[in-house]
Amino acid sequence: MISILADNIPAFPGEKHRTRCFAHVINLIAKSLLNQFQPPKKKKEDATNDIERDLIELAEGLEREDLDVRLEEAEAAAGHVEKDDVDGLIDEVVLLSAEDKEKWLAETRSVQMALIRKLSYKIIHSSTILLPEWRKIIDELKLAQKMLLRDVSTRWNSTFDMLDAAIAYKSAIKEITGDENNKLTEYELSRTEWTVLENLCDVLKVLKDATLYFSRSTPNLATVIPAMDHIDQVFATASIQNTQLSAPMRASLLVAKKTLNRYYSMTDKSDLYRIAMILHPRYKLDYFVEANWEPGWIADACRVLCEEFDRKYKHLMDDVVVMEDEKDTNAQSLQSDNIFDNLNSLKAPKRADVRDDLDRYLSTDTELTDNPLMWWKEKQSMYPCLSRMALDYLSIPATSVDVERTFSRGHLLISHIRNKLTAQTSRALMCLGQWSVYGFIHDTDIQDVSRMPELPEDACHEDQDFLMPEGWDRIE
Repeated sequence: MISILADNIPAFPGEKHRTRCFAHVINLIAKSLLNQFQPPKKKKEDATNDIERDLIELAEGLEREDLDVRLEEAEAAAGHVEKDDVDGLIDEVVLLSAEDKEKWLAETRSVQMALIRKLSYKIIHSSTILLPEWRKIIDELKLAQKMLLRDVSTRWNSTFDMLDAAIAYKSAIKEITGDENNKLTEYELSRTEWTVLENLCDVLKVLKDATLYFSRSTPNLATVIPAMDHIDQVFATASIQNTQLSAPMRASLLVAKKTLNRYYSMTDKSDLYRIAMILHPRYKLDYFVEANWEPGWIADACRVLCEEFDRKYKHLMDDVVVMEDEKDTNAQSLQSDNIFDNLNSLKAPKRADVRDDLDRYLSTDTELTDNPLMWWKEKQSMYPCLSRMALDYLSIPATSVDVERTFSRGHLLISHIRNKLTAQTSRALMCLGQWSVYGFIHDTDIQDVSRMPELPEDACHEDQDFLMPEGWDRIE
């Protein structure tokens, strides 16, 4: 698709301007990590050893229970069953060498995370025996009343929520599974299994935090590489330096790290990530130096930025010079009688006498700011050309979350019984809704519009839609 767009849109450079939704990348990393803890999808008679046979037996019914949970949630969500978006997920284990694969299988197949899933399902669906017993134990332990959460295969973050709740109610789980009267002894977790689940929860917490952060409206493309660096550091530290980490967790982290590295390397194919990072006043080139990136890579990133600046933005300097010449001409007629007001040495330098925006920007120190767009907006007079480039590149979102939200709002606007709206009307209603959320619409605006006269019939086109003037949706 990217190549087709490049062929049909001359201004689009193709792969060099391709970005990937980072929220989806995080999803694939988490899936890659969690897949190692899933029971093998085999029949019991096809098991190669006793451990695998026990896991297959334990997993029986999990798919049905998972479907039950999804359908229950779908009823509360107007019948929409969420699909698992695993586009781009690669089975990293298949790519391992025979020796590494055998070692990995030996270390991970002994983990029985399915125990928590089945225990939660049994308690919730035993409303007369286990559920009252669970609530009784919670009261005795003086914990807040809470049900064990159930995860579903379509949302990995639900697995984190399930593990987080299970660890918080570890004492209650031990008590209800340890009582033979409850007939749940087969769901008891060993000390080793609890350790693995705690390790897994700690790692998933990093990915959960990243998902929540990048699901906001503020993260832009410049934050992706620093986030990937941090996740990589967490994975590397946990899998190599943490001697207390369980063997299954270390093995699975190495597999998840391969998925992370796969998508990390894809950022090298796009110029947008590097340009956005350098134009972020918090990073510039200093981030790459402090992260010990190769000097050649840093030089290449700077070259890409300079070429793009020269190609699309440097010519804007001519417009700035013309405007300043006009100001000088007008100022000559308004010169002060005080000679010191008119000394050339005390006047602001002309653009022709100042170094290029880019050179001056890179020669200054980094600045700590959480709002790079506002920073560049305030620096427009200092960097008239570079600020335009920065505002363009730092407006690129890191994820497709906002786009998906827009489609969701559009779906609510254009329903099955309201499907005759024209494109212009739909766009106007969408803009009005968002402008209201951001506080751009005031009560006085609504009052003013209500007093406006109705449009004459001859002002409308054949589709009964009034043609709005160009630029009507521009916010000054």
